[in-house]
Amino acid sequence: MDVTNANTEPFFLFHRFSEEFNRNMRIAVGALGVITQMRSTVAPEMVLKLPTLGEPWGGHTLWKDVAKEIPGTKRFLSQIGIVRVLSAFEYLLIGTKAEFDRYASFRGLEGSQNASQDLSVFYSELKWDDKALAGLTPVFDYFAVIRNCIAHQSGRANETLVKLDASKELRKCLKAWCPRRDIKLPELPILTIGKEIPLLPRHAIFACEVCYRIALDINEKLRRSLGTEGLVYMAAYHSLLSDNRIETNASKFPESPINLALTGRYRVAVETKSEVITVLRSIGKWDDYRKTFERLFPKQNHAKRPRKRA
Repeated sequence: MDVTNANTEPFFLFHRFSEEFNRNMRIAVGALGVITQMRSTVAPEMVLKLPTLGEPWGGHTLWKDVAKEIPGTKRFLSQIGIVRVLSAFEYLLIGTKAEFDRYASFRGLEGSQNASQDLSVFYSELKWDDKALAGLTPVFDYFAVIRNCIAHQSGRANETLVKLDASKELRKCLKAWCPRRDIKLPELPILTIGKEIPLLPRHAIFACEVCYRIALDINEKLRRSLGTEGLVYMAAYHSLLSDNRIETNASKFPESPINLALTGRYRVAVETKSEVITVLRSIGKWDDYRKTFERLFPKQNHAKRPRKRA
């Protein structure tokens, strides 16, 4: 069994969020662009009709000068985007701690403390090396404070954010972000304490990329902490043992849901279908897993396995 490139469950969920987030942002910005183009093709005195897509606002809404609303709508979209990104990242941290503690508890090992949302503290509590965060933490902290300004100060910059924006650590981080000269980062918004942060959708996309790079390191650290046995136990838990288990049609044999989760969801290379049975038996979890399978899928209890050829 090769777990070299394995995804953990928390990273898988964040990866899927990231893909969906980037699609949604591009569609939303593109839709605003289409509206702008529509406005430019009609006479200034004409009213533009926009569909409501089934929302309870009538068949359409009327706009005489919709173009002037676009910048504010883009800023609103950017604000919501950054809040969603940081929320999804916090969920990644919570999920990572849960996976770490679940397997540690099962093996009778010491789990983490109440893992903080502060990255350096989070890594310390899980006893992980945080060297990879050196070039990421300043810009992550910047967006984390922006998120707080959006959530608690109506999107207005506070003194903490302005100080972070002017810090040498942030500038050094941004300078080293793209080694290629043909790739440039979006310029950060110009800030004034007490004034609304002039965010753009590109800033929300950048925030997602920052969190994704950190998520990659968290996934690697958790993968190493769990090892092969822990990853198989993770797959067994989420495919069958959890109250909120992954829904699949793999119910012919007890090991089928685990193998499907490992190969399809977690990118683990499994040599034989029965390999997971050996691993779960080695940690004393196979009997519990099999009994749960038989309880959930009683019609499959007596499924006959194909005979091995001599």
